[in-house]
Formats: sequence, structure tokens, C-alpha cells
Amino acid sequence: MTDAERSAAEMRGLLRFAQGLGLDETTLREIYETVGQEAEAAGASDDDRMAEVRKRMLSAACSR
Repeated sequence: MTDAERSAAEMRGLLRFAQGLGLDETTLREIYETVGQEAEAAGASDDDRMAEVRKRMLSAACSR
């Protein structure tokens, strides 16, 4: 699986989660891209990166 395919698959799953939280796709993309850049710089694992994305999504939903 290429990086683009992996990213698209992750986004599809996260979008369903985001919709359940009442977040829009733009907010999700901002979170996903920000966390991706930070994770890459820190050398974080994919699992840690995805956990951080979900954590920030929950935080964004609670702050609405």
C-alpha cells in the first residue's frame, strides 16, 4: 500500500468518526495534517499518530 492509499484509507475511517462527533471534513483535515507533520518530525509511530488525531478530534468536538 502506498502512502497516498494509506492516507486515503485513514481519512475515510476518521471522517466517519468526525461526523459522529459533529466535526466537518475541513476540521478533520487540519487536525490530520498538523498531527502528521508533528509526528513525522518527532518520528512517532503510526499508532501514536492516529491516537493523537483522535484525541484532538475529541478535544475539538468538546470545545464546540
